[in-house]
Amino acid sequence: MGDWRKQLSDFKKVMQGKQPERKPMPGQAAATGSEKGPEETKPLPQRDLCIGLDFGTSSTKSVVRLLPSGPAYVVEFSKGGDEVEPYLMPTRLWVATDGTLALQEKGGGGWIQELKVTLMEQPWIKGPVSPGSKVVARPVDLAAGYIALVLRSLQRWCDEQVLPALGAVKPRWSLNLGIPARDLGANEIREAFGIAAKAGWHMAVSGGQIDIVGMGQAVDQAKAPTFVPSGMEAEMIQVVPEVAAGVTTYARSSAKRAGPHLFVDVGATTLDSSMFLLDDHDGLKYVFLAADVDSSLGALRLHKHRAHELGRLALERFSAANPLKPIPPTARDCLPEDGELEQIDSQFTLKCAKKLGSVIYNTKMKDPKGISVDDSDPSACIRVMLSGGGVGLPLYQETVRLSGERAAPNGGQGLRVRPFSIEPIPKPTDFQSPELPQNAWERLAVAYGLSYRYEDIGEFVPPSEVTRMPLPQVSTDDDSYVSKDQV
Repeated sequence: MGDWRKQLSDFKKVMQGKQPERKPMPGQAAATGSEKGPEETKPLPQRDLCIGLDFGTSSTKSVVRLLPSGPAYVVEFSKGGDEVEPYLMPTRLWVATDGTLALQEKGGGGWIQELKVTLMEQPWIKGPVSPGSKVVARPVDLAAGYIALVLRSLQRWCDEQVLPALGAVKPRWSLNLGIPARDLGANEIREAFGIAAKAGWHMAVSGGQIDIVGMGQAVDQAKAPTFVPSGMEAEMIQVVPEVAAGVTTYARSSAKRAGPHLFVDVGATTLDSSMFLLDDHDGLKYVFLAADVDSSLGALRLHKHRAHELGRLALERFSAANPLKPIPPTARDCLPEDGELEQIDSQFTLKCAKKLGSVIYNTKMKDPKGISVDDSDPSACIRVMLSGGGVGLPLYQETVRLSGERAAPNGGQGLRVRPFSIEPIPKPTDFQSPELPQNAWERLAVAYGLSYRYEDIGEFVPPSEVTRMPLPQVSTDDDSYVSKDQV
């Protein structure tokens, strides 16, 4: 009788999560709390790492930071990246005929480019991935697939280059994805970027093949508020304005100044411009007064504009449509005159300056006093921060100079804004990139800023939340005046 009662008592203890009392075997001393049983596996200590992912129109850059204080490592995408600049991952996606996705050409299929542009403009419109293709997808599916593949490449690099130096630890990841400031207040687009990041991470750590069907399913799952990505809490994946990330080193340095700032980022296809007020009284705060992204004014678009205009002028010069006109003896004889060549760049510069002018105008509508000339403080200025691979081109530097000149008193726009002062974005001291070319820091400033903890980057107020104020009418006969209807 005693045996079965003892067994039942032990069974109840096991069901309640308790260990039954065990008598020592004959010849064995009773176990005490100080004695060690079989060796138990201790959990590994955790180390926090943040991935800053600058999802660009032509290339993607990434920086991984060891939290809380660094260092920050520039990710080299080696085989998948550019042969000259290995920290650049081309923003293009190979879609095979069976729907498989890859970062390299793989069997039959084709390349999909401008993933970011379509994600900004029409994230949820489903259609063939290319003319005549039987594979259909939404831009958010393609962007998420690209992000998943990039994250897999990044994790392989971290396994080889970062984690071994940390010893036996368990990494705990977070991810910040950049988004244009113009779209920060556009709920559909902001959510599309966030969903693409969550679905991309989820598929990256799944270990399985990444294809259109699976990505579409992951995106649909990520749309649910209760979605939990594999290996990471949902709130650890955030979207951050690229402007705020790009000026993080400046905003955290002793050189920072409160007040109005103009940020100009020149990518391959986009000219991204934003004007914001920087406030650091109670933590960093970015109040975006106006922002614009134009996908027709980037550096690659400039190149195509030049090529098109050169061809047009060559045909016009020699009236090639006239069959009786003799063919020029050499290609050099087809070149337009110097004045015509200068006009090609001038046309493009004016287009860019008009875009910056609209950002300045809309800023003046919201904060007329904050950016206007201050007679009591002659040193008051608008600090200009430049970023992106195209800012080194003289044309874009001329665009900034011309925009400031036209917005100044007697400049033609009638806005009377403060003078521009271009401020270099300082290179941080914890930036780990031994192979980085001397002139490449500006291309990585956004990725570096994104690698900070989300709460450490600052507070963001989108343009849609800033009230417009009436602007007094200014009469001018100057042809370069930008009216409200022209903006």
